[in-house]
Amino acid sequence: MPYSRAIAIFTDLDGTLLDHDTYSWDAARPALDRVKLLGIPLIAVSSKTLAELEHLNQTSQLFDGLIAENGGVIWLRGTMEQHGPSIETIDTARDQIKGAVNVPLGSFRTVSPEVIALETGLPLEDAIRAGQRHCSDPLIWQPSAKDVAKGREIAARWSLNLTKGGRFHTLCGPSNKGHAMKRMLERLMVLNRDDTSETPIKHFTTIALGDSPNDIPMLAEADFTVQIPQKHRSRTALLLEHSNLQLAPHPGPEGWNAAVNAILDEITNTNKNSEVLHG
Repeated sequence: MPYSRAIAIFTDLDGTLLDHDTYSWDAARPALDRVKLLGIPLIAVSSKTLAELEHLNQTSQLFDGLIAENGGVIWLRGTMEQHGPSIETIDTARDQIKGAVNVPLGSFRTVSPEVIALETGLPLEDAIRAGQRHCSDPLIWQPSAKDVAKGREIAARWSLNLTKGGRFHTLCGPSNKGHAMKRMLERLMVLNRDDTSETPIKHFTTIALGDSPNDIPMLAEADFTVQIPQKHRSRTALLLEHSNLQLAPHPGPEGWNAAVNAILDEITNTNKNSEVLHG
């Protein structure tokens, strides 16, 4: 069906829509129900694999589109695009980093699902899906700042990035959540044009929510930007400067719920006032 409003929401998952400890989104249910009722496309944007996101969506029916592996994979209506590097390139760079740093280094592609489950707190079946990677690899290590710098230097030789998320440093390509967000918007506009005989949408007002440095490219692209404070931290430093940035009042899904409802209230009121002035 055509999207009823020219609004699109892009959200990080772990620590943002999903609670850092329990992976629950229950506290965001009121805002999620409102988004669904309004027909606003909701896009998951995560370092998680496509297998993880597809499983989550099969059980929750939350998302209209999926962006996996920090922007390396885009899925919409059964069609996948891969914008990230080959897994062979990732493996070669990771092995070189392992040989150059002073701490033991494993990764989601090299350890067993049991180790992934231990590191993440995921059930074993979810850990198996977390290891099914197309174009990125979270590292399992305890690095010093020198180790991280060396890792980034080696990654750059292969035109890769070593990006810090909420839990892990992830080896990935130059594609990022911001690039993927722009590509997803292009695809959403094409779908809207194909789905309706009405005037097609030429621009989506975008809302983006995240909590970690790897969310910055996505947050920077949005019209309304929400930084979710990280759980278990007493202070939160702003991730970026943005003319429409707000810090959510709570971590995780509770903050997500409050921020999304406040922005939708603002957009709705603005639209109503415009109709009055120009009606």
